[in-house]
Amino acid sequence: MNQTRVWQGLFWKETKQIVPLIGMLFAVSAFLILVWASTSRQLNITLRAAGDIVPLIMPALFAAGAGAILVSHEKETRSLRWLASLPIPTRPIVATKLVVAFSGLIAMWIGCGVLSLVAGLDSGGVGELSEWRQIHPAFWFLHSVYVLLCGFYTSWRNKNAFPALVWIIPLALLPFLFAEIWFALPHSKSIQYANVTQKTWVMSLVTLFAIPIAGWFAYRAGLKDLQADEPEKLLGRDAISSPDAWRPPEVSAPTVMPFRDSLASLVWQNVHGSPWMSIGLSVPLLAGAAAWLILTNHVGSPSNWEMVCIQIAIGLAMLAVSWLGVAVFAGDGSAARLKFLADRGVSPWRAWVGRHWFAVSLLSATALLIVGVQSILGTPVGPDAYEQPLVFEVSLFTLLLVFAVVYGVSQWTSQVVPMLAASAFLAPVLSLVALALLVNAGAGNGVRLGWLLLVVALPFISTWWTMRDFMDGRRGRKYWSVVVVSALLFSIMPSVPVWIAKSRFPAMSEERVAELLPEARRFSQGNALQFTSMRMGNLDLREDYSSVYGDIDGETAVKRFQQRDYMSPETWMVIGDQDDTPLRADTWIIQSSLEMTSLAKLQWKRDPSEQAKEELAAFVDRLTTVAKRLRLSVRWYDQEMADYVEEWLVENLSDEAMQPLQTEPFFRRAAERVGAFDDRQMARRRAFLASWYIDRELPESRQWYGVSANDNWFDHVPLEWRTSIVQQGFGAVVDQCLRILEKGKAGGDLESEFRSLHELLGRPGGDFETGPYGDNVPSAKNVGHSRRHYGFPAVSWFEPWENEGREIWQRVASQPEIEETKPAETNAPVGEPNVTVEEPNVPVEETEQ
Repeated sequence: MNQTRVWQGLFWKETKQIVPLIGMLFAVSAFLILVWASTSRQLNITLRAAGDIVPLIMPALFAAGAGAILVSHEKETRSLRWLASLPIPTRPIVATKLVVAFSGLIAMWIGCGVLSLVAGLDSGGVGELSEWRQIHPAFWFLHSVYVLLCGFYTSWRNKNAFPALVWIIPLALLPFLFAEIWFALPHSKSIQYANVTQKTWVMSLVTLFAIPIAGWFAYRAGLKDLQADEPEKLLGRDAISSPDAWRPPEVSAPTVMPFRDSLASLVWQNVHGSPWMSIGLSVPLLAGAAAWLILTNHVGSPSNWEMVCIQIAIGLAMLAVSWLGVAVFAGDGSAARLKFLADRGVSPWRAWVGRHWFAVSLLSATALLIVGVQSILGTPVGPDAYEQPLVFEVSLFTLLLVFAVVYGVSQWTSQVVPMLAASAFLAPVLSLVALALLVNAGAGNGVRLGWLLLVVALPFISTWWTMRDFMDGRRGRKYWSVVVVSALLFSIMPSVPVWIAKSRFPAMSEERVAELLPEARRFSQGNALQFTSMRMGNLDLREDYSSVYGDIDGETAVKRFQQRDYMSPETWMVIGDQDDTPLRADTWIIQSSLEMTSLAKLQWKRDPSEQAKEELAAFVDRLTTVAKRLRLSVRWYDQEMADYVEEWLVENLSDEAMQPLQTEPFFRRAAERVGAFDDRQMARRRAFLASWYIDRELPESRQWYGVSANDNWFDHVPLEWRTSIVQQGFGAVVDQCLRILEKGKAGGDLESEFRSLHELLGRPGGDFETGPYGDNVPSAKNVGHSRRHYGFPAVSWFEPWENEGREIWQRVASQPEIEETKPAETNAPVGEPNVTVEEPNVPVEETEQ
C-alpha cells in the first residue's frame, strides 16, 4: 500500500472532523472578545479581567474537546473499528490524530491572539481575577498542550465521550494543585508571599515534566485500543459432550405489552441508559451545594486551601448543571433512542418531558436542600456583631432561576449541536454568557422579572417546538427557522424594555431646540469657559510640612491660628481682583466663608467697635463680589451657588441688628446685589443655555462639573443605561428650568413646574415635600429638611428671599449714601497678580453635603 496516500487520507479525514470544532470555538471567542471590548468602559474591573482571560481559556476548551471529537465520536459511530479493520498500520492512525489536533491548537492560539490584539483587551492585571490574568501566556500554552494529551488518553481509555470529558477535569487541575501543595509545605515558609511569578514557574515545570508522560500514555493507549480483539475461546471436548452444551437459551415469557411508552418508563430508560453519567453529574452537583452552604455560613476569612476547594466545587457544580442539559439531547445514544421512540409512535411532548424529568427533579431537589439547610442553620453571627459571612444567602427562587438559565441554554445547545464533544464545551460558555446577559438586564437595566422569565422560557419552548423534527431526524428549513428566530429573540428581548424606556424618556423637543440653539450659541461664544478658581488662604498650622499635626501642642496651634488672621476674608476666600472675570464656585470654601462672616457679625453685635465693623464689612464686600462674579459664569452650578450666597446676604441684611448699618457703603453694595432681580434671571438663563450648548456640542463636557448633568440625577433610571440618556435628560431639565424662569418672571404659579422637575430628576429626597423643591412652593408642607441640596438646579428660585432682596434695595436706595472714610479693601492680597485660569479640560470635584 502506498504510504503517502495513507497519510494523505488520514490527514484529510482528521482535518475534516476537527475543523467544525475550531470554527465553533473561534466564533464564540470572537463574539465574547468583541462584546467585552465594546463594553469595557461600562463593566467593572472584575468583569473586564474575565473578558481578558477569554483568549486564554478558549484554546484549552479546544484541547479538551479534540480527543472527544477525533476518538470518542468515532467510537460512537463505529467508524474507528472499521478503520482498524483496514490494512493500515495503527501507528499512523494514532500519530495523525495527535498531529492534526496539535495543529488545530496552534491555529486556535493564533486566532485568539489576533482577536485579542485587535480588540485591545488588557485590564492591566487588576481586579479579583488579577492572579489568573498575571500568569504568563506561555504557561497557558503549555497547559493546553498537556490538556490535549490528557484528552486523547481519556478518550482512548473510555468507550464514550462523557466519561472521557469528566476525567479530563482532575487531570487538568493537577499542575495547579501541585503548586498549592508545594507552597504549603514547610520548606516554603521562608517565602513570606508566594507571588504569581513563583507559582507560574512551579506550574510550568510540572507541566513540562507531565507533557511527555501524558503523550506517551496517550500514544500507547491509542495503539492498544486499535489492536485486534482477542479471539473467542473454543469449547473443549468435555464441554461439547456436556448436556449443558445442548441446553437452549433461557427466554423470558412473552408479555402482553412488549413496549410501554408511559412517562415512568421513559424516565427509567433515561436514567438507566447511562447510570454512570447520572451518578457522575449528581456527585459534583451535591458537592457544589455543600460548598455553597459552607461559603454562605462561613464568618471570617477562610484559608487559601478552603477557598480553593470551595471555588472548584462550585465551578464543577455549575458545569454539572450545564452537562445535565447537554445529556438531554446529546447524551450517549440519545438521538438513537429518540428515533426508536419516534418509530413506535411516542408523542414528542411525552418524550420531551421524559428526557427532562430526571435533570429537573435533581436540580429542584438540590435547590430545596440548599434553602432547607439555610433555614435550619439561620443567619450566622460572628464574634463581632458587624462581622458578616463572605457571601449572602439567596432565595429558592433565585437558585431555581440560575439553574433554569444554565440548564435551559445547555439543553437547547445540545439539540442544535447534537455532537456531545462539541456541545459539552460550547454549552457551559453560552449558558454563562446568557446568565450574565440576564443578570445585567435585571440588576443593571431594571428589566422586570416577568419579562425575564419569558426570556428564560424561550430555550425550553424552542426545544419543545422542534422536538418532533429532532426525533424524526429531520433538521430542515422549518427546524432551523425556529432555532434562528428563538436565538434572535433570546438575544434581543432583554434589551427591548430598555429601548422602549429610552424612547419614552423626556427630552427637549426638536422645535424647542431650533428655538433655543441660536441664543445658546451666542452665549457660548468667546472664552465661555475662562474663569478664576476660588482657593483657600494659608490655614495650615505647620511651619514645616515634614511634621505632622500630632507634633503641635494646643497652645502653639492656637497661636499660629491667630497669626493666620482668621478674621480676614483673604484667609478663607482668595478670588483675585479681576471683577470682570467669571468665578468658579467651590462649595466648601463658600460655606466656610459664610460661617466666618456669621462669626464676624456676632462679634460686631457683641462689641460694635469700628474694627469689628470693618471686619464685617470686608467679609460682606467679599461675598458681594463673589456673588457678582459667579453671575458671570456660564456654569449652571455657579448660579446655584450665587443664589446660596445672595440668599444668605438677604437673610442677614434683613436682620434688625444690621439696620443701623444701612447707610454704610458695604451694606448698600450688598443690597444692590440682592435686589438685581432681572439681572439674576438673565444670568440664570444665560448659564443654562450655555451649559446645554457646551454639553451638546463638546463630547468631553461630561468631565466638567457644573456644566452637564450631575451623577446623582435620574436615580430612578437603572445605572447600566443611565449614561446613554444623560444628555437628552439634561436637555429636558434645561427646558423645564427655562419654562420655570419664564413663568416665574410673569408671576405665575410654579407648583406644577417644580413638581415636574422633581419627577424628572428622579425624585431627589423622596417625596416632593422633603425634596429640594419643597420650599419653593408655599402650598407644599415643609417638614424641616436640610436647607441646601447641592448639585440640583433651581433649588432657590422664586422663593421669598428674592422679593425680600428687592425690598431691601428699594429701602436702602431711598436713603442718602454716605462716603467711605477710607478706600475699600481690594479683593486680592497685596502683590498678588490678577490671574484668569482657563481649565476647560480638568474635571472638577465639588464637595457636597
